[in-house]
Amino acid sequence: MISLVAFVLISYILLYAFADTLSPVPYPDNILGQVPLPGELRSNEFDNHTLDSPLDAWLDTEYDIAIDRLLANIAPGGRNTWNIIPGTVIASPSRSHPDYYYQWVRDAAITTSTLVSLYAFDPTSSLSTNILEILNAYSDLQYDLQHTQNPSGTFDDLSGLGEPKFNTDASPFTSSWGRPQRDGPALRALTLIHYLHAYNDTHPWMWTTKDGRDWYRRLYDASMPPTSIIKADLEYVSHNWASAGFDIWEEVHGLHFFTAKVQLRALREGTEIARSFNDQGAAEWYQQQANEMTVWIRSFWDDNKAHLVETLKSGRSGLDCGILLAPLHGTRDEYIGHEDVFLPWSDEILLTLLALVQDMRHRFPINAAAANSSDQLTGIAVGRYPEDIYDGDGFSEGNPWFLCTASVAEVLYRTAIRAAERTWLNISERGLTFWQAVLPDEFLYPVNVSTEDAAFHSALLRLKEVGDGFLGVIMAHATAEGSLSEQFDGVTGFERGAANLTWSYGAFIEAVRWRRRLHML
Repeated sequence: MISLVAFVLISYILLYAFADTLSPVPYPDNILGQVPLPGELRSNEFDNHTLDSPLDAWLDTEYDIAIDRLLANIAPGGRNTWNIIPGTVIASPSRSHPDYYYQWVRDAAITTSTLVSLYAFDPTSSLSTNILEILNAYSDLQYDLQHTQNPSGTFDDLSGLGEPKFNTDASPFTSSWGRPQRDGPALRALTLIHYLHAYNDTHPWMWTTKDGRDWYRRLYDASMPPTSIIKADLEYVSHNWASAGFDIWEEVHGLHFFTAKVQLRALREGTEIARSFNDQGAAEWYQQQANEMTVWIRSFWDDNKAHLVETLKSGRSGLDCGILLAPLHGTRDEYIGHEDVFLPWSDEILLTLLALVQDMRHRFPINAAAANSSDQLTGIAVGRYPEDIYDGDGFSEGNPWFLCTASVAEVLYRTAIRAAERTWLNISERGLTFWQAVLPDEFLYPVNVSTEDAAFHSALLRLKEVGDGFLGVIMAHATAEGSLSEQFDGVTGFERGAANLTWSYGAFIEAVRWRRRLHML
């Protein structure tokens, strides 16, 4: 009699083999009795791209679902946030097994940054009207959270800014937890700087009015001790970036690549915003710290392993999905030349991506078809890190995560976009291994490839196809209604862990947003 595991393996080999023939899942008018939020859920950002496959059609449908379900987890207006403080972003509506009904500073900032991008693209849409109300509420709430005494400390010495999560009534979470976490202040500062720029683009006259100056002052003011949200977070980052804290997964205490990368970006953009507000002393200080970080962050590269490591001096392998998330959140949408270390398309990030994919293709039974493929970059389900044992509600063995799988696709799309924008590819000696996995028969030695070379266009097309393979995995494991949980089982493929994880939807939205941008080139 065939075993259950063998049956599952055979089933998934067949599933991936015929994934391209699957019909897109329709979005029902009413899912589980929920009423869609008001607003234009479909972005017209890339309306003229061509639907070439079932994946394209499914991505368009799922993009709308993801925006709807992301907004459902945010107050005000979210259908899963009844009687919650406005501005709150819950991690998930799940209240037990596991209980994620809290607001994490990191998750909220990452999610809200996605909302700022949606607002900035079309600020006159009804969706943006809803988003603007959320952004204002988020800003007000973050000021209150910063000033809330908590187990990490107080606002007086800024130590309380390292607190990772709060209850949904804005009170401190006082149970035992991995604290402090030093990525939250950097991400919050970046999100509010993003918001400040987007709002200024649509309200340029506000710089010259008293009400406008007061509005901006709540976000950034030069006074010390700090009285504004961004200024306080930048002061925290600039004085604590060399101090240990807990990692993105709240498990390991040390110095972490993800934290460092978003801190470095915060200091770079903080320098610019300080100058805009004539805060020259702070600008010089932030610039000095950023320059020091730029040198120090290179210590995360391990020559012996030939990839980046997430945590310095850790007993783990160092491979971690957080390394891919780091440049995605640690690099601004529009590339600025001085951001020259560990960008999404850098050799070090791409080699780490390849190493992580190589590990994960053999780690989960649902990746069996890919594991037997000669293509090193066949789309697979990607988990957090090789040593993971968190199963979504306990500790047995880790599973693939939707947000990690989406992050691989986004890195590849952004790499293709960057190459197209600068019209050439540099296949360096260090990065050669990755590019040989992209086009095994093409890149035999280091070379510069321009748009005049057929290999250039083949490489960009291949990057897009590989990215699509990872989004195809998400298509295969999302529910029929389009729900995305935290994880999906590495053996059965069914969703598990926290249901309707806000970050899963946000990561998917970002990957699709960059894919659409690539289609426009």
